[in-house]
Amino acid sequence: ISDNKIGIKLCIKKASDATVQPKKPNRKRARKPKSLNEDSSDEAGSPEKRNRRNEKPRKTNNNTEKRSAEEDYKPPEDQSVWANQLPEHVLHMIFKNIVQDEGSVPALIRLSRVCSTWYKVTQSPSLWRTVDLGTWTKDRFKTEPKLKWLIEHRLQHATEVGLGKDMMQNANVGELRATKRGLTLQFRFHSGRYVGNWKITNVQCVLDKLYEFVPNLVGITLTGWKALTADHLMFLVQNFKRLESVDLSSINAEVNANKTAVGQSSLCNAITEMGSRLTHLHLAHNRLSGIPQIVKALSTYCPNLVLLDLSNVSTIAISHGILHIEQLQQGCQKLKILRITNSHINLSTATLQEQMESPGFPALEELSVASLADESRLFNDEYLQRILKTSTQLKLLDVRGCSRLTHDSLIRLPTWDLKHLFLSGCSLTRDVSSGLELIASKWAHSLIEFDLAWANATKPLDDALKALADKGSESPLNHLNLCGSSVSLEAVKEVLANCPHINSINLASCRGLPRGVKRLLQGEQEIAELRENLGVTLKRPPVKSPRDD
Repeated sequence: ISDNKIGIKLCIKKASDATVQPKKPNRKRARKPKSLNEDSSDEAGSPEKRNRRNEKPRKTNNNTEKRSAEEDYKPPEDQSVWANQLPEHVLHMIFKNIVQDEGSVPALIRLSRVCSTWYKVTQSPSLWRTVDLGTWTKDRFKTEPKLKWLIEHRLQHATEVGLGKDMMQNANVGELRATKRGLTLQFRFHSGRYVGNWKITNVQCVLDKLYEFVPNLVGITLTGWKALTADHLMFLVQNFKRLESVDLSSINAEVNANKTAVGQSSLCNAITEMGSRLTHLHLAHNRLSGIPQIVKALSTYCPNLVLLDLSNVSTIAISHGILHIEQLQQGCQKLKILRITNSHINLSTATLQEQMESPGFPALEELSVASLADESRLFNDEYLQRILKTSTQLKLLDVRGCSRLTHDSLIRLPTWDLKHLFLSGCSLTRDVSSGLELIASKWAHSLIEFDLAWANATKPLDDALKALADKGSESPLNHLNLCGSSVSLEAVKEVLANCPHINSINLASCRGLPRGVKRLLQGEQEIAELRENLGVTLKRPPVKSPRDD
């Protein structure tokens, strides 16, 4: 320590006996070059030399030894008869059944990874019929050359192809799944160079490629093709002679351009050209003009029309949104699905004689007229009776938000086997004197899905649920929506104790229920836990069908 005690003095001396350690020589030895005149072929090829070389221990570090001990070599196992001994035509039949149930993608992609034989069978173009390339294709592969290659090599026999994000994006809740026929191509056009996230620079070029390699096109979905013009639509209907189904949803949602494919003249010309071939027409999410003229063309030239979708349609004026329902009934007797959900469409006035002479829709299976608050005042009991006066085969009815409907019109409907009924937001769910019990009793034997959300009339609601419970094991009820309703705990217990097939119940925001159960419960396990928490025992077990034996 220094004299002033504020520092430390260090004195470092070199030791006299210290010796400098010499550097270790580089132990890496250079390979000795072989002599040119040395004949080493015999020595290198002799078995003694080779065995001596193999017997030398190989120097490895600890990590290598541990890794080699853990990853012992396993010889490949012999493939089963499903891979290399099953005939290809038998595999083809099996794969065909899988594709019909699950679609070509990703089923064929996964099957092709089993072995070379399966890969060979999956490349058959006849198996590529239902293809969803929008969901299972990575964005970096969504290029125009790749799409053209797929059309040329995979889609010659395609029946349903999706190039959008969701093939069921326009389906309504509770939609009946009809038999899907023909090829369905779904694209989304986001900008001038993108169609469904596919980098497409020329729409006509893609249509030409389809016409060249998929001439037997039966159905096509062009959802979101904002660049589709009237000329493109006329090209499709004129060249694809088997075309039956056309989906033109979300093409003209904002502006009403004159050259768009969903313009009045464009649609009328296309409908006239297709004639009796047209079976499915989707015009949802568009801004349309001239709906009376479009309906007139359909009723005149399209007697085989099965589906008409006018959901979420806006019009440029009130006069352009008039629907002549009696005229449509006269010309389209085979119509099975009619959707005018949340649309600025109003039924035209009709004389009593016109209503009496109209044959109605005897084959109609689905009607959706759900609406928001602005349009809910338009649909009333008279309109419902005019549409469904002869619809004895109706399976789905969606009247959510129709505040002018009463229980009288529903009870008078001619159908007796309704399976899906949506009543949330209707005035009859808020009326203390409503006939909800009569409605539930009429269709308790057939209802699979029942929507009573936000019903605040406690007594009619409880009586309706007890009417469903009275059917017991004969009740096919599977989905029950009581979200936001004033249902009582006793009514919920009645349903859980007497309806054995229930698989989903929505009790969210139900004021009269205890905490812990006010949520959406789905599946057998959650329903069983709900019964246990509420102390409910299933009184009648499910009726066993003959197919279960």
